[in-house]
Amino acid sequence: MKIRSISLKKMLTGLFAVSLFAASIISCDDLNRQKAKTENQEPATTSVEMARNMAIGWNLGNTLDATNWENKTNAGIATETEWGMPVTTEEMITAIKNAGFKTIRIPVSWHNHISDTNNYTIDFNWMARVKQIVDWAYTKNMCVIINIHHDNLAISKIKGNIGFAISNNADIQAQSKKYIEKIWTQIATEFFNYDNRLVFEVLNEPRDIGGEFKGNEWWTNSPDIMNIIKDYEQTAINAIRAVTGNENRFIMVPGYAASGSDGSMLALYKMPTDTAQDRLLLSAHAYSPYAFAMFDSNRSEDDTVFGNDDKASLDSIFSYLKSNYTDKGIGVVMGEASATDKENLSDRVAWATYYFTKAKEAGIPVVLWDNMVTASTPNSTDIGERHGYYNRRSNSWYFPTMIQAMMKAVYGENYTAQ
Repeated sequence: MKIRSISLKKMLTGLFAVSLFAASIISCDDLNRQKAKTENQEPATTSVEMARNMAIGWNLGNTLDATNWENKTNAGIATETEWGMPVTTEEMITAIKNAGFKTIRIPVSWHNHISDTNNYTIDFNWMARVKQIVDWAYTKNMCVIINIHHDNLAISKIKGNIGFAISNNADIQAQSKKYIEKIWTQIATEFFNYDNRLVFEVLNEPRDIGGEFKGNEWWTNSPDIMNIIKDYEQTAINAIRAVTGNENRFIMVPGYAASGSDGSMLALYKMPTDTAQDRLLLSAHAYSPYAFAMFDSNRSEDDTVFGNDDKASLDSIFSYLKSNYTDKGIGVVMGEASATDKENLSDRVAWATYYFTKAKEAGIPVVLWDNMVTASTPNSTDIGERHGYYNRRSNSWYFPTMIQAMMKAVYGENYTAQ
C-alpha cells in the first residue's frame, strides 16, 4: 500500500527552507541537512557514521544487474526483466522503505548498455532508467548504493569485449582501467548534485573469473591479485573525485570477491588512497555460515539447522570486522547477505536475529540480497540460490517473520513497521 503523510514538522521545515533559499541565505547542502533532520538522521561526516546511518538495507537484485552473459552492445532497458523480475515501480520502493529499510542497493551492469565502444559511452535511456529508480529511493530520504556489478569478465573473454578482467597482462589492465575510468566519470557526472546519501560502490566482488589467472575464482592468497584490484579501485576513486560535486562522496571498496568472512584474504587487501578525509568504506559480502546460508549438500541436518557452531562462525566474522575496521575508524557495509530458503523458516528466523544483532553490535549495516526466488518458485532447483524475500508482483513479503526479526535486531524489540 502507498502511504503519503505530511506532518506539521515537515511543512514548517519546508516553508522555512524555501524562504531561506529565496533570500539566498542557505546553500543546497544545508537544505539537504535540514531534510535529513526531519527523519531524525544527522548527515554523516565519517565513514563509521555513514555506516551507522545506513542501518539496514535491501538489494534490488537480479534487475538492473541482469545480463544474458553475452557482450551485447546497447541491449536496451528491456534487460531489467531478463532474469525474471517485473519492471521496478515506485510502489515497490515505497514498500521497502515502509518495512523499515533505510538503504537500497541498486546493482547495475553497464557493459551491455554502451552506445559508443570507443569511449564506453553509456546509453542515454539506460542511464535515465538507473536515475529514475535512484530518485524514487533518494527522494524518500533513503541511502542509495549504485555500483559496477556484472562487468567483470574472464581473461579469455575480455579481448574485443567490454568490461574489465583481473590479469597481469598490461594490455588487459589498460583496457580494464579505461573502462572503469570512463564508466565512473559518467556516473559521477550524472549524479554530481546528489548529497552523501548516494554512495558509489566502485566494483562488485572483483575476482579471477573462472580461475584463469591464478586457478581459483572465489579465494586467493596472491598479493599480485590484491594489488591489481587496488589499482582498479584507485582508478575509479580518482575518476569520481575529478568530477565536481563528488569531492567528498562516500565510496565503497571491496577486497577480493568482496569476501567479508575470510580474514586471511582481508588481511592481504590494502584499501586505496583518497583525497577526501574518511570517505572510504569497506564493502563486504557474507552469506554465512556458508553451509547453512547457501550450500546444499543433499539436505543434511547441518545445512538446515542454525546451531551454536553457526553462531560461533558469525561471532568470528563480525569480531574480525569490528576489530580491524570499525574500531579503527573505517566504516564497513555488508552489501550482500542472506540465508537461502531450505524450507526451514524457524531456523532462518533464528539466523536473521543473530546475524543482524551481531552486525548491529559491530556497527555494520546489512543489505539483504533479494532475487525473488523461494522454495515455492517454479523450477527453483538450485537450493543455494533461493534468496527471495519481497514478492514484487504482489507487493507482499514471503517471510514477514524474518523481516520482523531483522528489524527488531536493528531497531529494538518495540519496532513496528509502517
